[in-house]
Amino acid sequence: QEKVQLWLPPYHQREEGDDDATKSDALRNLAQLLAEQLSSSSKAPLKVDDVYSILSQLQSHALQKLKKYCVDIKILATQQHFANLSSDDDVFASWGDTVATIKNGNTKKSLIVLRVENISSTLNVDKLSSELCCALNATTARVIFKGKHISSSSSGGEGNNLRKIVSSNDGKDEQKKNELLCIVSGHGYVPPAPAAASSVEGSATDTTARTDKEIIDSIRSSASRIAYNQSGFEITDQNGNLVPMSQTDSISLLTALGLHRIGRSKMEKCRESNDDEGDKRNSLASALVFLLEADAEWQCSSTLDIWKTKVDNYGLLQLDIAWNYLLLGSLENLTDATRRLEIAETVLRKQVHSNFVTLALVNAESNNPIPPLCTIFVRLFLLQGVANKMRNCNDTAAERLTWARLLCQQLRASCPPDRVEILCGAYCVEPSTAISALRKFNGDPDAAGNFIASLRDDEARSAKRRKRQHKLGKCANNSDFVNLDLVQTLSDLLGFGGVNNNTNDGRDDQTTSNLICSGVLRLTNNDIEKSLALYNEIGAQGVLQRAAQLDKDTGIRRASIQDKCEVSDVDVASLVSMGVEEERGRNALRATGNVDSALLWLLKDDDNKTRANGS
Repeated sequence: QEKVQLWLPPYHQREEGDDDATKSDALRNLAQLLAEQLSSSSKAPLKVDDVYSILSQLQSHALQKLKKYCVDIKILATQQHFANLSSDDDVFASWGDTVATIKNGNTKKSLIVLRVENISSTLNVDKLSSELCCALNATTARVIFKGKHISSSSSGGEGNNLRKIVSSNDGKDEQKKNELLCIVSGHGYVPPAPAAASSVEGSATDTTARTDKEIIDSIRSSASRIAYNQSGFEITDQNGNLVPMSQTDSISLLTALGLHRIGRSKMEKCRESNDDEGDKRNSLASALVFLLEADAEWQCSSTLDIWKTKVDNYGLLQLDIAWNYLLLGSLENLTDATRRLEIAETVLRKQVHSNFVTLALVNAESNNPIPPLCTIFVRLFLLQGVANKMRNCNDTAAERLTWARLLCQQLRASCPPDRVEILCGAYCVEPSTAISALRKFNGDPDAAGNFIASLRDDEARSAKRRKRQHKLGKCANNSDFVNLDLVQTLSDLLGFGGVNNNTNDGRDDQTTSNLICSGVLRLTNNDIEKSLALYNEIGAQGVLQRAAQLDKDTGIRRASIQDKCEVSDVDVASLVSMGVEEERGRNALRATGNVDSALLWLLKDDDNKTRANGS
């Protein structure tokens, strides 16, 4: 009836920096008061100890229930921001039942940690950001929870209610405290606009948060459009062959790459700009939002989870996140940065030979050329050296920084600016391409130029291969494309004669021999042994019929073989001069497309007829 709240002072006290709550004398006094009141109205007197025990149980129950609503709010800002913070203890009192400072920023640190117990049910991202910016005279405050940026809800709903967000992990990780990271940037608080005008103008903080959210939503929408456009997005391996990927996985991959690129561009812009520290910090905080969103996209698919170790994109993302932490001076995230650097090293080392780094260091010490890929490892070793130095792991830090220095010196020596400028002008390429080519050939401009020209030829060949794979169609599993290398191998095994997949532009794909080889590979999902067995079982005609049915099922339309394979009179005359009947010679040429393959086809046809007559 008196609405006594046992989980709040004076009945429940918590010392600064101490996780163990202590019961105050107020709880004992309350027990004594209640015991006297209840004893006067009852026949049997109540013992104070019994009442105190009951109150303690009620208090423990309430505290356990409210434990999931306790959150540590880490405020990362500059000393200039914290200089505006009032000494008044009630500045953030509306955030919860109790708001206590458990860590203070000082002249060397730029972090304050507030512990909020029983976080208010009305506290959302907008309110927290606005009050934080007001107290610190800041422009923007971004809120991050468990590595994910929490944007303001433009719909005005409860999607950004912090009480619901911090309690969403109830029962999953009881030992780990709920923590919110607030990155404060910009100077000069702009009050929120009136409600009537907020839909048009809005506050500076809300506008900035919505802008980031709108960009993220735009990238996801664009990724969906590209993924559902069959001709708009392709993934290839190092040989230029198409790699199948579901539309859902394609959307996640495209979104992750797009968000990563935006975050990286913001970091580069911050490095190159002449803005003041406040604006640079604002750009870095915004970049971190995109990088963390990109990291979250990589976790959305089991397929992408496998791809993490197959491509270097995921490792490079971890490097950028760790680098952003260090630029922001977020020492509280040093453990997370170290963890991400370990992931990056694991991913990047899987892309190269096991002795790649060792050989590169030996060559660098001997002043020999090293691969351009060492650039990535320079970044990795540099960041690891800085992180280990901050953790007082001086030996490891010295080792990694030495590695970074050796590799960096050799890389810089192999690409002088004048040679980079010459290559850029001669081959119309970006400086990054010219630098990479020069590093590959230890600064030799002629070899680097030839390499750039060969890259263009390789890309042209890869484009032709992709076009041929699209033209031949997908396999029976409706996922894989025909492996062009296996088409050539199977053609040799069946005695049809092979084609050069590196120079062939697809003109021979409609010959009967190639249709048989590609068709049987499609039917068996690129299994060479099953392809041979199926061909021996149903023969060439059976393969063509089943492949035609597969084309019909998948909606592929092909012109007739006779229309595609024109028979040359010269080729017919060559076969006739060898004693082949003209009609059989034309049929053989129609089936194979050239004289050599036609002769093999005729020999196999004669063998089949002989076996048929003998049986």
